[in-house]
Amino acid sequence: MKNIFSLLLLLFIFQLNHAQVIIEKPFAAELSHPELTIEQIAIYPDSTVVSLTVVNNADSNGWFCADKNIYIENLNTRQRYYRIGSHDIPTCPATHNFSRKGETLSFELIFPPIPKNLNSINLIEDCNKACFFFKGIILSNKLNSDIRLFNLGMEYYTKNDIAQAVECFSKVVEEIPANPTHVYGYAYYHLVMIFYTKGDKLTASFWLNQLKTSALPNKDYFIRMVKRDTGME
Repeated sequence: MKNIFSLLLLLFIFQLNHAQVIIEKPFAAELSHPELTIEQIAIYPDSTVVSLTVVNNADSNGWFCADKNIYIENLNTRQRYYRIGSHDIPTCPATHNFSRKGETLSFELIFPPIPKNLNSINLIEDCNKACFFFKGIILSNKLNSDIRLFNLGMEYYTKNDIAQAVECFSKVVEEIPANPTHVYGYAYYHLVMIFYTKGDKLTASFWLNQLKTSALPNKDYFIRMVKRDTGME
């Protein structure tokens, strides 16, 4: 019995040490290099691993490297977590030289562990030339998923595929998280406007009421937008 208990304890410790939070393809409020994307952020008990991909846009002599002074910034405390390692990327001034335009390079940057309860972070390369940055990286798979769904809805909306747009926007507002982004208010706004434009004021009023009774912290802004564009109150 003692051996079984010890085995279970070791298994628990192993699982605890390998517990992680993985954020897939997070959005950033602002970024410096469109050709550089974050594929995922994995938060481990002992480290934070950021996986990135860069696409070479140069016709010739394309290159890329990562400065040693790259850090993650906690937006709440402004604490910085500097890079402690990397995989598959040279440290400047050494460079990875691309052989052709359109070639991609995938690599990882390793940082100390960060708090798991952060809503967003910055990723900054602190250097003198062609430095990259990602500001306001969203650390929520729910938020990132809803942003993608909202963007898909906007694509349908611009193509006048209204039924698909309504489906996307209505799914976005099904469940509003504790720290919502702008997409939830705009999803409500577009739902109201779609049905108002169609002459279905009953359904437009339904979505306006849903907006009014929602927990969105900035809902008054979108309510004023609806009033401005439709006269509805």
